[in-house]
Amino acid sequence: MHSSQMGGRADGRAGRQRFRAGRSWHPCGTLGCALSLAMLLPGPISAGQAAPWKDCSFNDRSIPCRDHHAADGSVRIVWQDGPVMRFRLIQPGFPLSILRDSLGGRWQRQVLAQGNAVFVNQANGNRIVVPLR
Repeated sequence: MHSSQMGGRADGRAGRQRFRAGRSWHPCGTLGCALSLAMLLPGPISAGQAAPWKDCSFNDRSIPCRDHHAADGSVRIVWQDGPVMRFRLIQPGFPLSILRDSLGGRWQRQVLAQGNAVFVNQANGNRIVVPLR
């Protein structure tokens, strides 16, 4: 962009001054200050605020996970090794319901008497177990 289109000098000073006139301005910018502040705080912030890892399993392989159930019936499972799975409710029911994952897979969810949930993908046999606690 040509300096005359920016409404000021080629070094951009006029644009910065115009921004300063409308709002407060700081040289590190909002994101830069937030990152600097985060580096000054002791320890990871999210570790103290996040729910503890549960002893979940995927196809009988134990993998810690965290789950979140929304009011609309959707479920999110965050696996400690990185992947995140999202499901939306397509057929409500209790103790059995049907959900669809973000890749289009269809899962049957069974809530057991003690509150544990078992998700089974009938098409490929994948099985997820998420304990209540």
